[in-house]
Amino acid sequence: MILAHREVDNEGNVLEQLLEEHLYKTGKRCGEIGKEVKLEAFMKLIGYLHDCGKAERLFQEYIRGEIKQRINHSSAGGRVLKDYIILNPKFAPLKKKINFRYFQEVICYVIFAHHGLYDQIEYGEAEHKEHLRMEYDQKGGYHYQEDILTFVRSFDTTLQEKGELSFEELIEAAFEEFKVLYKELRELSNKNSDDERKKEEKEYYIACLTRLCLSILKEADIYDSANVFREPKQVLWQMDERYEVWLESLKRIEHMYQEYESIPNPSEINAARNILAKRVKEAALANDTGIFKLELPTGAGKTKGGLRYALTNAVKYNRSGVLYITAYLSVLEQNAAQIRDIIGNDKAVLEHHSNMIEEVDKESFESDEDKAEYESKAYIKESWESPIILTTMVQFFNTLFKERAANIRRFCKLINSVIIIDEVQSLPLKVLSNFNLMMNFMKVVMHCNIVHCTATQPLLDNERMRYKLYYGNLFDTEDTIVSVNENKMKCFQRVDFYNLTGKNATNTLSTEELYSLVREQLEVFDSCLIVLNTRAAVAEFYAFLEDNLQDAEIVYLTTNLCAAHRLEVISDIKTKLQKNRSQKEGCYKIVCVSTNLIEAGVDLDFDVVFRSLAGIDSLIQCAGRCNREGKLMRDGIYIHGKFYIVRYNRENLKNLEDIKAASDASEQAIRLQKAEKSEKKYGLNINLLKNSYYNKYYVENSNKLDYVDMNSRSTMVEELGRNCQGQNAYYYMGKEGRLSGQGPLMFQAFRRAAENFELIEQRAVGVIVVYKNEELLEQLEQAILMRDYVVIKQKLRQLQRYTVNIQISSKMEPYITKNEEFNIYFLQKEYYNGKQGIMIDHLADLIL
Repeated sequence: MILAHREVDNEGNVLEQLLEEHLYKTGKRCGEIGKEVKLEAFMKLIGYLHDCGKAERLFQEYIRGEIKQRINHSSAGGRVLKDYIILNPKFAPLKKKINFRYFQEVICYVIFAHHGLYDQIEYGEAEHKEHLRMEYDQKGGYHYQEDILTFVRSFDTTLQEKGELSFEELIEAAFEEFKVLYKELRELSNKNSDDERKKEEKEYYIACLTRLCLSILKEADIYDSANVFREPKQVLWQMDERYEVWLESLKRIEHMYQEYESIPNPSEINAARNILAKRVKEAALANDTGIFKLELPTGAGKTKGGLRYALTNAVKYNRSGVLYITAYLSVLEQNAAQIRDIIGNDKAVLEHHSNMIEEVDKESFESDEDKAEYESKAYIKESWESPIILTTMVQFFNTLFKERAANIRRFCKLINSVIIIDEVQSLPLKVLSNFNLMMNFMKVVMHCNIVHCTATQPLLDNERMRYKLYYGNLFDTEDTIVSVNENKMKCFQRVDFYNLTGKNATNTLSTEELYSLVREQLEVFDSCLIVLNTRAAVAEFYAFLEDNLQDAEIVYLTTNLCAAHRLEVISDIKTKLQKNRSQKEGCYKIVCVSTNLIEAGVDLDFDVVFRSLAGIDSLIQCAGRCNREGKLMRDGIYIHGKFYIVRYNRENLKNLEDIKAASDASEQAIRLQKAEKSEKKYGLNINLLKNSYYNKYYVENSNKLDYVDMNSRSTMVEELGRNCQGQNAYYYMGKEGRLSGQGPLMFQAFRRAAENFELIEQRAVGVIVVYKNEELLEQLEQAILMRDYVVIKQKLRQLQRYTVNIQISSKMEPYITKNEEFNIYFLQKEYYNGKQGIMIDHLADLIL
């Protein structure tokens, strides 16, 4: 009775699973998933070998509770593979072939790392971890030959009795699969014209493949381990069930579009939307695997069009999953509600982001059904085992790069998926190299259909990129989903742009000059939005308006306000702006001064917008808050809103590198375009600036496109690529004779790269403020006194909307109190007010 798992149930019954059963089930599931990327035998081999170390008698004593010492069981599988290869003369001619060596090393790493990532060479050390893992039992006390090899040979016989390939045959078949994939990765990396970067790219793609294989193993292993003694089993959506979801959802969205198209005498804008939606559907039917651009103007139906594309493509190409990803939580929450309503099947949809995580006391369930429902939701979130995933860019990047078991496990759920990435232009510069390389891998190896959806498509295939993204199908052609004819789409142009920064984009405005312009516009229009780049500038201009502008409501909007406060302010503005639109003459004069938080996912509609110079993509996003619905009217005639690009001389961008870089690129793009010859003295065609802007932006910031490990000073591409630091340490700091021998091929720092990566740097902590939440704060205080940990978690979750992210330092200590036991920060009540939130002006740079 060689066991894989053993537990005692609530009634005292001993439940046991044989090791052969666990390995067989895991291997079969690995093969099923691996087949989707043409690695069926390869992944079966990994699944069959991953836990064979549990056959060691010491582990059997440990699992039965006879000893407490934890036993290494994850290293033996790699050694078994090596022995099968060494002892079989059939494999002798292959041992020096590069592709066969990679074949062995990838399998060994996946088996060794299935309980946690590790670096092949630890930073500052010289020993290669694969060698150490192979020699795990050198000190004696283990029984490799007697226990593990004996078990594997017996298991080999069992597999053949079940009609499966023997281990020898499986190794041969697995290598044949790997050879094909390795050739594809080499061809992909050879597209780079720089020889050194070709080498780096190839190793990076090997790292991506290793993560994918590890993900498949973790999915199969965790699923079998979690369900071996469980009834009913956790849900696994079958392909025919997923197809039914796509088909029913597509019928619903097609019915919606049929209703749009059947409206007699549609408006110009609705007719244009119908044309674009038709083209999107045609592209979805034509595009199999690839990375495609969907660039649509604001108001063209981007969210619905993207969903139609995804569902159409999923039905046509029998996809495994549909994902909608966006950069902004506010956009996701808004669009997720719309998507759920269209699909009409909540069981098929997982909405995964920070605001959806529920802290629940498992002991407080009123019934077994409650407990089962909670565990089911937790499983779906951990595994992404859902036909439709709605999530944030942060969760997506965690799945691609981070180290947690759930992050790695989810990665294989992207295989054969159609993935809509909304607001792709919002990605920080520092992640673009990693993003581009991973997108290329997902296109070629994982057979994904990826759509980059935005009103301002970034040039990620720019020639100045170190690591380009290869748009289009597998032949790198047909990269654009919809080509928008500018003349036919003029109905989407609801805003006139004016450049007040001069032909060299260097003219600045003082507070008084900017105020004068705002005052002038309010004589004609009812509402005005001013978006500035820093909180300090917003606070200064807001204070000036408060003192000088008496006949308008003035609104302050920055991250100094907690989320609950911001949502309340936005809701109030929206109501008043809508009332303005519904009447011939506006009844409210509204001026809002904000940072860029208002630019995406905030559905507000101002008459006039002033925007401090930033990236062209940011300017266009901000213009989406101007005459958003196209309903601005004067004297019974629909007119355009006004958008003014300015430079405010009270801004200091010294510590805002990304904004400064984007602003500089916009400045250079504006210099290249002369003002339009029209009665608009400062007229500007903002759309014509996009290409020159991105060219300047990426060229001028080519040294900022790689994520840097601040400890080793290596880039993440290097750490997941050749890792020259590790290689040099291995060859020049290690044992004598290494230079003359055949060393390893893989040196990747998998764990270090994953642990150091953050899409958004978490440099701050959430500090709870006092804002209409006194009752919740009292309940939290009571729970802390009673040490009721369940209620504490629950109340902290509810108070999340009443927090502001602040960098904690000695400068902040006078304003904050901290509960040391539970590590909770509170802002003292007197420093938060109902208009501007946190009022500590001289420390504004500590608030994020």
